Amino acid sequence: MAMEITLTDGGIETRIIYEFRRSIGDFEAYKLLRDEPGREILRRIYQSYAEVAVRYRLPIQLGTPTWRASRKWTSNVEGVNAAAVELLGNIARQIVNTRIILAGVIGPASDGYAADEALSTKDAFAYHREQADVLARSDVDLLYAPTFPAFSELYGVARAMAGTGRPYALAPMLHPDGTMLDGTPLAETIARIDAEISPVPHHYMIGCLYPTHAETALQALRASQRDLVKRVRGLKANTSPLSPEELDKLNHLAATDVQTWVRDELACAREFDLTILGRLLRNRRTLHRRFGQGGG
Repeated sequence: MAMEITLTDGGIETRIIYEFRRSIGDFEAYKLLRDEPGREILRRIYQSYAEVAVRYRLPIQLGTPTWRASRKWTSNVEGVNAAAVELLGNIARQIVNTRIILAGVIGPASDGYAADEALSTKDAFAYHREQADVLARSDVDLLYAPTFPAFSELYGVARAMAGTGRPYALAPMLHPDGTMLDGTPLAETIARIDAEISPVPHHYMIGCLYPTHAETALQALRASQRDLVKRVRGLKANTSPLSPEELDKLNHLAATDVQTWVRDELACAREFDLTILGRLLRNRRTLHRRFGQGGG
């Protein structure tokens, strides 16, 4: 029996930089919304992901290019985020017979690899509430907070997103041992947020880890609090097995071969019943073929 999966988009910022040769500073993809050539790059990237979903008749989550579209990075938070949702909405309306899930993306205020730069819980709630409210008013299907390195800021952004009434998902940055980059165990992260914030996240994701590293992180979660494993529903995996610290130092792309990556992604997905999957387009095509043949 084939697994019922939802796809995700892949490395938006990476493709802008390496494929389209467009400079975006500190991964500020929202800047491409300023001009027609930039918007065309975004349309081509998102349409390429949507075409894969159409080809394999699977739903897909498309995340807005707003990872850096908060007050520290732009003075026009409302305009930028609304424009990003509009662009993806226009693409979604052109897709027939395929479910498109629009995810409003909120990133950390600073570096996703630097836990010591993370905001306190109080400051994070105040800071991220503006962008969360704008995205929620723009009628996205889901709010999505990836690459938060420290529990304090993740907790604050969760409170901000919960306050909008929209479904939301969290994807903390993890070490392969199952701890956030500030040392907080994933089990403690999920348990506290689920117990103290209402409504709770719709689900949790693992992102920016190679599949075998995600596997060890989830095994640590299962060993600590087995019942919490079901709260993690997806894996948006790196194609390189390098650690977060090693990846942060690179000035070039790094990836294992596609067949190995697909094997490792499928193994992790099947072991932990993950149903929201993705990373890079070239990898995703092979992944979809394998799922389409059944198994799992």
